[in-house]
Amino acid sequence: MTSNRMRWIATLLRATALCAPEIRVSWRRAALAALWLAGSNPAHAATLRVFNELASPEIKLSDLFANLEATPDRLLGAAPAPGGRVIVEAPQLAAIARDFGVAWRPASGAERAVLERAGAPLPMKTVLAALRDALQAAGAPADAELELPGFTPPVLPAGSIANTSVAQVNFDSGTGRFTALLAVTAPDIAPVNERLAGQVVAMADTVVLTRHLRPGTVLAADDVRAARLHATLLHGNIALTAGDAIGQALRHDMPPGQPLSEADVMRPRLVARNDVVRMTLEADGIDLAAQGVALEEGGIGDRIRVQNPASHAVVIAEVTGSGAVRVTPGQSPIVVAAQ
Repeated sequence: MTSNRMRWIATLLRATALCAPEIRVSWRRAALAALWLAGSNPAHAATLRVFNELASPEIKLSDLFANLEATPDRLLGAAPAPGGRVIVEAPQLAAIARDFGVAWRPASGAERAVLERAGAPLPMKTVLAALRDALQAAGAPADAELELPGFTPPVLPAGSIANTSVAQVNFDSGTGRFTALLAVTAPDIAPVNERLAGQVVAMADTVVLTRHLRPGTVLAADDVRAARLHATLLHGNIALTAGDAIGQALRHDMPPGQPLSEADVMRPRLVARNDVVRMTLEADGIDLAAQGVALEEGGIGDRIRVQNPASHAVVIAEVTGSGAVRVTPGQSPIVVAAQ
């Protein structure tokens, strides 16, 4: 019993004696009254748990109140699903306390208790791993990307270990679309069975441009970066690796992020048509050089037609650098101008 309550009781007894002296006050009865009043608000009253995280699928009395002491713990009902919560307002709390003999009553009427059951979503990688295995068994490519629009993984009790499986797979290799049934079991929850629907998307390892580039630009290492994209973005062309792309020239204008294929690049043009080029011939330790006129354009390693302006003979020569070609030894001219 609080000191305020004791002072109130003492004042009440003194007032009774002064106002009605003819009434004999029994101090024994007064002491019993004080004990009764003290019992209505015991010194060891229960306290409300304003917030409590539930670890089991059931709600107990001790989840709402602390310091129950002699009051036995009781089962109140089922807990919310993992990740869910319930809010118990003051009238419900008072009714529960009264029905189960808990020494607690609301002070303001605004009290409430929030009970939240800890939960975490089933990791998406777990779902995709099980789904990928099932789809591969149905004929889907192993390195494809799986799209599951609108799918939300089920929430499981925090820390629980789930068993995940995928069955009833229906896969269309032509469109890449599939349906399947996801089954999840874990302690303290009902089994989860959820229908899946999505698409298998073939992927390609390629490179994309890091910036906007113009036609004829010779690609350097900082112009491209590795990327893994939907194969459909290549429009049926063969994807390039960084090693294949560096040193090649663009055939056309391309924006950043655009995937590169073999159709987008060419060998850099080192010789243009009608350029004056230096022709060399190496044979039997003799190096010969002369000027010629390129009749075709070409890049490194390309074989183009070159005309000797003095003899008007046309030969096939290999482009070796900017404005330079090499004539194959023993080659006969293609065309010899009439004398």
